[in-house]
Amino acid sequence: MKLKFKKLKHLWQKQGTARLFQYLYQRAISNIKLKMGYQRWIAKNRLTAQDIADAKEQITQWQLRPKFSVILPVYNVEAKWLEKAIKSVQNQIYPDWELCIADDASTLPHIYSILTEYSKQDSRIKVIFRTENGNISSASNSALELATGDYVALLDHDDELEIDALFENAKLINHHPDADFIYSDEDKIDTQGKRILPCFKPDWSPEYFYSCMYTCHLGVYRTSIIREIGGFRSEYDGSQDYDLVLRFIEKTQNIYHIPKILYHWRTIPSSAAASTQAKPWAYTAGRKALQAMLERSLYPGNVEETPNPGIYRVRRDIIGEPLISIIIPSAGIKMNTPKGSLCLLENCIHSINQLSKYRNYEIIVVDGYDIPQPILEAIASPNLHLVRCAEPFNFSMRINLGAAKAKGQFLLLLNDDTQVISSDWLESMLELAQQPQIGAVGAKLLSPDSRIQHIGVMLLAGNPCHAFYGYDSEHPGYFCSNIVNRNYLAVTAACLMMRQDVFWQLGGLDEDFPLNYNDVDLCLKAYQAGYRNVVTPYAQLIHYESVSRGKGLKPGEWQQFNDKWKDYLKSLGADPYYNPNLSLKAPNFQL
Repeated sequence: MKLKFKKLKHLWQKQGTARLFQYLYQRAISNIKLKMGYQRWIAKNRLTAQDIADAKEQITQWQLRPKFSVILPVYNVEAKWLEKAIKSVQNQIYPDWELCIADDASTLPHIYSILTEYSKQDSRIKVIFRTENGNISSASNSALELATGDYVALLDHDDELEIDALFENAKLINHHPDADFIYSDEDKIDTQGKRILPCFKPDWSPEYFYSCMYTCHLGVYRTSIIREIGGFRSEYDGSQDYDLVLRFIEKTQNIYHIPKILYHWRTIPSSAAASTQAKPWAYTAGRKALQAMLERSLYPGNVEETPNPGIYRVRRDIIGEPLISIIIPSAGIKMNTPKGSLCLLENCIHSINQLSKYRNYEIIVVDGYDIPQPILEAIASPNLHLVRCAEPFNFSMRINLGAAKAKGQFLLLLNDDTQVISSDWLESMLELAQQPQIGAVGAKLLSPDSRIQHIGVMLLAGNPCHAFYGYDSEHPGYFCSNIVNRNYLAVTAACLMMRQDVFWQLGGLDEDFPLNYNDVDLCLKAYQAGYRNVVTPYAQLIHYESVSRGKGLKPGEWQQFNDKWKDYLKSLGADPYYNPNLSLKAPNFQL
């Protein structure tokens, strides 16, 4: 409660009473829609008797019958929750499992009798009683010693698996025998058995994962890799599963996501599902696990705390001091403001020079011989270069011309109608763009009245959409998506950083897209080539959107984009960073 009050006070001080109430209204409406929508979703997606019969028939036809070892560490849990957890495994449609239970020297007498009785009833249930309490990692490792399955699935002693949890994992393995790590969607379940607060996750999103342990439940892991990395480590108790997965993903890229809710996380006072304050030590352990990951990485750095428990900011050290070439197409247009006439280009460059802490950059302005001479004189500096183009305005062409003259290892495509407002914007983008697996890096762009213009581009039914467009700048997004580094299929070229060699490898911007979709096209080329694209909210700029050119699409632009990419987008099935259970009507992660 104190933490929430502190956040609200910060917002009030920053934006005033009216915007605070507007923010609270937006959040309240979103929560109401989620609650109502989720109950409808449950009713629509509930398994029928025929669904179960069909699943059992499918199992008989599979070539692969992987065995799952469900790991269940137990300590002094209420009898009713423990029995529900065990029964949720026994009720699985898929039969090839074993339940490996390790009691961590519980002092409550009912634990022994319950575990003993269930192990007698079902030979698939194995139990070990530890003689001394060793906490969660030690108990999990004891349970792991009992495992003989191909895969390990993790279950907490007061949670429940959905009836088709193991079936869906086995089904995926039959389609993808290389799968080493599988995670699914989850929700919470209260003490009355009501399901609430669903978490519909993206496909594998490394930058998001380094910000929070979003994969969480249900996690299924190839047993041989779990053993190879040494299982759980007690020094990370509280975030032992985060540490486990951070080490696990260093061994494999065969990671799959099942967009179905297969796990129910119990909300009781002792559980982190009920409150972020239930286990505060867990967040310290999570930060420690991330720091250890950075120490093993080719791109070391440090982990910063955020105001949100369990949400981290990983800062990578920048290798060397590479030159960044900032490419700005411009006509030197002016706009009227309450303070008078403002030249967009001059304002943009002034904000770069005044605010940027990172100083090794050059600015390349590309114009059509139309920037007035007084403005050219006002922006002149040793690190600014002018490239001129006599052709009619074509954003892609002008960016490509500027890139051809760039000396930097990194290119930063930038609209002249932007204004830098975060001093470490270049570092925040560069620490990501330098990594060889990353293609385009985008920023958080805000309108002059502090509303979100860009925090990532999704392709919903083939249409590029801006996530949370028009929402308050402080809106955290869907499970903190707006306030952490996160992968998206595309980012806007209004502020986009990319290594120069990757830019040219992809053929630069497609000049057949002179105004719109050139940035989405570039990002799709990057994703298709095996790179991942990222948005960082820590690089922030104001965007005086469409001042320098009109809003809207030109005739045929969308059709041209669709013709080029429809087959590839069809092969993807859906935007990998937008869960298919969520609505395609609005890009706001709603049901």
